[in-house]
Amino acid sequence: MSRIKRSSLKSIAYLMEKFPLVAILGARQVGKTTLLKELRPKTPFFDLERSEDFARIERGPDFFLQQFEGCLVIDEAQMMPALFNALRVRIDQRRDQMGQFLISGSSSPELLSHITESLAGRVAIFELPPFGLHESWERPPSALPLKLLEKKLELPQSPTFSKEQIEESFLYGGHPDAFLNRMDKKFFMNWMENYRLTYLRRDIRSLFPSLNLSAYQKFLTMLAESGGQLLNYSEYARSLDVSQPTVKSYFQIADGSFFWRTLPSYEKNVKKRVSKMPKGHIVDSGINHFLLQLTDRERLYSSRRVGWLWQSFVTDQLLRMFKDHLIPVKGFHYRTHNGDEIDLIIQGPFDPLPVEIKLGTSISTKQLKVLEKFMDEHNLPWGLVINNARKACWLKDRIAQIPLEWWG
Repeated sequence: MSRIKRSSLKSIAYLMEKFPLVAILGARQVGKTTLLKELRPKTPFFDLERSEDFARIERGPDFFLQQFEGCLVIDEAQMMPALFNALRVRIDQRRDQMGQFLISGSSSPELLSHITESLAGRVAIFELPPFGLHESWERPPSALPLKLLEKKLELPQSPTFSKEQIEESFLYGGHPDAFLNRMDKKFFMNWMENYRLTYLRRDIRSLFPSLNLSAYQKFLTMLAESGGQLLNYSEYARSLDVSQPTVKSYFQIADGSFFWRTLPSYEKNVKKRVSKMPKGHIVDSGINHFLLQLTDRERLYSSRRVGWLWQSFVTDQLLRMFKDHLIPVKGFHYRTHNGDEIDLIIQGPFDPLPVEIKLGTSISTKQLKVLEKFMDEHNLPWGLVINNARKACWLKDRIAQIPLEWWG
C-alpha cells in the first residue's frame, strides 16, 4: 500500500508557527496519528489509548507537561479531559512560544467544548477529513477557492481528473486504508464493517454509556437514506419510537463525531418564505454506500438515490477544497415554500456562492432561472453548476459550469 502525502501538512505546519497549540480533530481512521508523526517525527509522542502513556500523564498532568521544553505530541487527547486545564497552565508559562503542543482527538462532541473552554485564544483547531479528490489522486489543492478570495472566477483550461477517478472516489469514499485497498473487495467490505462496529460499540458506547445503541444504529441507517433531503425530526422520532429531543441529540452526536455534516437552511437576507428544515449528509461517501449496500458501480448508479448521493459527495468535496487553504466556510441549502431550490450555498470571507449540483451533463432552464433569480436578489457576482459535462464553460454571464473533473 503506497503512502499519499496529505495536503493538510502545509496548513497545519503554518498553524504551528502561529499558535501555541494545534488540535487536529476528525473521525476515526482518517489518518490523524500518521499525520502527527509526519509533522513532528522526532518529537516526544504519547498516545492516550496506550495504557502506559495514559497512566503516566494521569498521575499528574501538570507535572508531566513541566518535563518538556520543546514541542510535545499527544494523540487521542479526548481520553483525558483533565489534561486541558494543565495544557492552559503550561502554555501560559511560555505564552510567546508557538508550536508547544500538537494534539489529536476523535469521535467526541465533548472534546471541542473542553478545547474552547480551557484553551480559547491559545489553540487553532483543524478538522482532518478523509481523503479529498485532490489527495486521493495526488493532485495539488484546487486554486479556485483562492480565486474567489480575489473576487475572480476563472474557468479551468483542462480536466484535473479522469471520469474513472471521479467514479472511484465517489463509490469508495476517502478513508485512507479503505481507499488505498479498494481493489481488494474482501478487505474493503471487512474494513467497512469493522469501522461501523467500532464506531458504535467503542466510540459511541464509551462516550454515551446510557445511549440506546439499538435505536442509534437504526438512526445511522436512516441517515444513510436521508442525504441531500430535508430532515423532518418528527418523522425520525416516529420511526425510532423516541422523542424529538432525543432525535436532535442523535444528530448532535453524529455531527460532533464527524460522521455527519448538517447543512442548515440559508435564511440571510431572504425575501421569500423558505423552509427552515436542515439537510445533511454522511461525510464519507464510501461509508454511506456501504450502509446502503451500494458497494459496486452497477448497484450505485442504478439506485434511485444516486442523485442525492452524488449531491452529498460533491458538497463535501467542495467544502474540503476551501478548507485545504484554511479558508473558513460554512455550507447551507436553500428551498422556498414554492419549491425553488439551490443545493448548496457556500458562505465564507467572500460573497455567498450558490451552487447547483447535478449528476447528469446539463441543467434545466428552470433551474438556471432559480439560480439567476437568487443571485439577483442577493446581488451576487457568481453562481456555479457542478455536473458531469464534458467541458467548463459559461452558461450565463455570471454562471459558470465546472464539471467536477475540471476542479484543478
